[in-house]
Amino acid sequence: MNPGRAVRLLLLLASFGLALVAAGPPSFTWANDGVRIGHAWTQAAAALGAALAVAAAAVGERRRWLHVAAAVAGAALVGLAAERLAFRFEAVEAGVRERSLAGATSLRWADVEAVEPRPGSLTLRRRGGAALVIATDRFPPDDRVRLERTIARRVKEAAR
Repeated sequence: MNPGRAVRLLLLLASFGLALVAAGPPSFTWANDGVRIGHAWTQAAAALGAALAVAAAAVGERRRWLHVAAAVAGAALVGLAAERLAFRFEAVEAGVRERSLAGATSLRWADVEAVEPRPGSLTLRRRGGAALVIATDRFPPDDRVRLERTIARRVKEAAR
């Protein structure tokens, strides 16, 4: 194996490892007033590092399809980094707030009509039919249960 291929292989392995770090679960911060969920900045940095490693692995490669594949993988990893930086979720005393690349949503506890736990998600139904769906498939099981209980408690308290 020539040195150029060995370097490319190492860069691709590094990219894979960094992508695994970037794809990790969010962190939970539990407080007296509720929970805050978000991704650490290191996950976004790992995704950007993976994108750079993929781009560096394609440098000097003659085959066009490898450049295209590296560009697609790099763009996906940059998108993952942006998503990791943008995502925040809070279930606190005032209500629920979620921020993502798609925008921000907030919901007061008094406006929640129903809480529907499902495999991989938790749906909060707003009076009038609109819903806020919280993807919980990447959450650790204990944190998912605590989040469901926190939300159910807050909705019950607001209904009094």
